[in-house]
Amino acid sequence: MALEYKNNRLIDRGKTLANIKKDRLNSGIGSSAICNVKDDRVRDKIGSSVVCNVKNGDIREKIGSRRLEKVKDIRKEIKNAESLSDVFVAAVWWYFMR
Repeated sequence: MALEYKNNRLIDRGKTLANIKKDRLNSGIGSSAICNVKDDRVRDKIGSSVVCNVKNGDIREKIGSRRLEKVKDIRKEIKNAESLSDVFVAAVWWYFMR
């Protein structure tokens, strides 16, 4: 998978997988929410159930402390990911790269 972040969109080989608007990761070019981000937590759709959180540069499970992946390793796999916040990097990893 060759993911690229460009103009608030996550692109894979020319196809828009998702877009970022405010605190949401939306599917394709539409406004259907895949997840929302609040503080350091990634929440499913527009609800409040936490799927992962970010702390000290690590992506951790739900609200726990077990490390799943490092944010800096994920950034290396996404072109232009420097402009994404750690929490959005975690959201992209959770929904598209895991």
